[in-house]
Amino acid sequence: MYEIPKISVPVELLLMDSETVEGTMFVTEDLVSAEGNPLVEDFLNEGLDHFFPFESNAGAYRLINKDHLIMVKSSQDDEEIKNQTLLPPKTLVIHFTNARTVYGIVYPTLVEESRVSDIINQKNIYIVLYQNGQKLIINRNHIIYINAN
Repeated sequence: MYEIPKISVPVELLLMDSETVEGTMFVTEDLVSAEGNPLVEDFLNEGLDHFFPFESNAGAYRLINKDHLIMVKSSQDDEEIKNQTLLPPKTLVIHFTNARTVYGIVYPTLVEESRVSDIINQKNIYIVLYQNGQKLIINRNHIIYINAN
């Protein structure tokens, strides 16, 4: 039987019902950055699969519905993205459908992404935000509005 090699990525998921679950996502080995960091956002944005495998720290194996995922907290920091852009980061406050509010910054990597509206209106559903240097992957379908500076 053919298996696609995967990388185990420790994360914390915030689901639509406000449940928070810590555990491991499994990202294909070809979805890594130049510095070797797993690109969880690319994994979530690719393909037509609505569910992805997840193992909680409690040992439960789940298939998580991408549509009900509000946010993924990663252990990655913002050092790599800081080295990839000369553009100034944008500060924002995101208000979600489940009454959560998240503060953070986004790093534009292209001149065409110099405004927050350019970043949030990309074709990808999952976008990256950094909070105190920690990488968060946000499902933009659950955003009600954003305050941006």
